[in-house]
Amino acid sequence: MSSQDIAPAAPTTYRIQQLGPPRDHGGSEVREHGRGLQRNETVTGFDSLVLHHPGDNRAARMEDGVVVSGQHGRAHAYFGGRLEEIEVPREVGGRFRDYGLEPDQVLLKKDFILSHPDGDPMTPMARNVDVPSPLAGIVGARRDREGLVDILDRPGGEVMARIRHMSDIRVESGDRVEYGQTLGTQDKVATRPIHVHMEMDIRYYQQFRNYVDDLASGRLPLESRFRAGIQPRPTVEDFTLRLGESSPRIRDLQAVMHREGYRAAGGGPLDRDGVYRLGMQGALLDFQRAHGLPQTGDIDPATLRFAPPAQRREVDRPDYIERGRLPAVDPGPRRAPGHPDHPDHRPGLPQELEPAINQRRTQVSGYEDAQLDGLMAALHAGDGAAISRACADIARSPDMQLLLQQGRELLAAGQVQEHRQVEAPMLSRA
Repeated sequence: MSSQDIAPAAPTTYRIQQLGPPRDHGGSEVREHGRGLQRNETVTGFDSLVLHHPGDNRAARMEDGVVVSGQHGRAHAYFGGRLEEIEVPREVGGRFRDYGLEPDQVLLKKDFILSHPDGDPMTPMARNVDVPSPLAGIVGARRDREGLVDILDRPGGEVMARIRHMSDIRVESGDRVEYGQTLGTQDKVATRPIHVHMEMDIRYYQQFRNYVDDLASGRLPLESRFRAGIQPRPTVEDFTLRLGESSPRIRDLQAVMHREGYRAAGGGPLDRDGVYRLGMQGALLDFQRAHGLPQTGDIDPATLRFAPPAQRREVDRPDYIERGRLPAVDPGPRRAPGHPDHPDHRPGLPQELEPAINQRRTQVSGYEDAQLDGLMAALHAGDGAAISRACADIARSPDMQLLLQQGRELLAAGQVQEHRQVEAPMLSRA
């Protein structure tokens, strides 16, 4: 008998935990290879969920538009300024794998642990609880050996959500499932610790947020009978386009970024077809930083202000013109050098820009680094503020700091040698 089979008079709120990132807890505790302990930590809602597999991804970061030093064979991207693990069709080990997804589809991955609040959360009995469905839809694949259930948007349609590691799966392929309906029992099928692994199409990002918040608040309680008939909370349009989405407004932004010299990961030209793909994200983060915006990695309204939608030119109307006098011409808003597509953004820039999320590998000897390209562009445009920022970026780069440190060490060694050469004749005379 599971912990939820005892019929309580009132709904029970799940206890939610997750394996947290490596932390130095101090004291005499033994740390794994000096990298800090990982512990199960309380989840209070979607915003408290950490990066998937935080230990293996502890050093993950973006360099030159590509996330490096993450868990081998995994894909990552930024959402809301946070690095997250994702699933996308891609090449793995020399083979292309679509993972049952459409060509530009992106799934966001999260792990969490559900348990009964009255038991020891480390015991299988406390974790032997239902996994409620995060969306209403049609059951696609069901694979018991993986404890997997896919939820599709329509029969034979696209994957909206993918849930793994369950046992006692209670739905069949082709079934219609409702929000909060039990899919199966949380377990450790095809993994080690008992937990829920959930992947959600990024187009349902707000629904994912609401689902985890509903679990944490008790709106989706542990007992299935109290979940019957509960409807998902309505989403609020935030006018934000995320990785994997497509829109004419993304095409507008891509055109502006292309004209301003931004490049895709690997140095190639940006796609200008209105689809936000992974290779564009480093350039977007750079664009946001250069324009004084938060580096979210999302195409939000603040970013789209710098990409006015393309408009057809209005037919000129004849105006009254006095003899010998030229008609007045509206020059329009002032533009910054190198930024012809939107009003001058320089007055709103902070004195010092935020540290770049998309870091650069400086290659001073070959003059190949994008930071140097940016400096050359600023010099060509005669933009003093941009020149200052480009110089500051180069000075703060890790490789330049290393060169400076080496220079200081060489200078110090030279001064010591010079001091010894001066001392030697004095000692001989003595």
